[in-house]
Amino acid sequence: MTPALALLCLAGAALLDILANLLLKASDGFRRPLPGLAALALVLCAFGLLGLSLRAVPLSVAYAVWGGLGIVGAALLSRNLEGLRFTPRAWAGLALILGSVAVLHLAEGGQP
Repeated sequence: MTPALALLCLAGAALLDILANLLLKASDGFRRPLPGLAALALVLCAFGLLGLSLRAVPLSVAYAVWGGLGIVGAALLSRNLEGLRFTPRAWAGLALILGSVAVLHLAEGGQP
């Protein structure tokens, strides 16, 4: 697997994870089973893409990117969809997450 394809798989895994989290919210604690089951299906697909990315990306970097993008993406989407307002501290927290992922990536040699 090429590094570019591995990163594409990783980005797809993060996107599926974000969508799964939105569906999980829509399931209202699994009181609405269809969104809940769709969320579970998306998580399984996300894990599949994450697993494929591990062919070319170190686990530490792949998991950090997947988790970091998932957290930041879900926070930003919930901000837009639910009208949440972020304080400067919240913005700083999101920046720290992204910065941590970048530092870890550089510490691993900047590969894939």
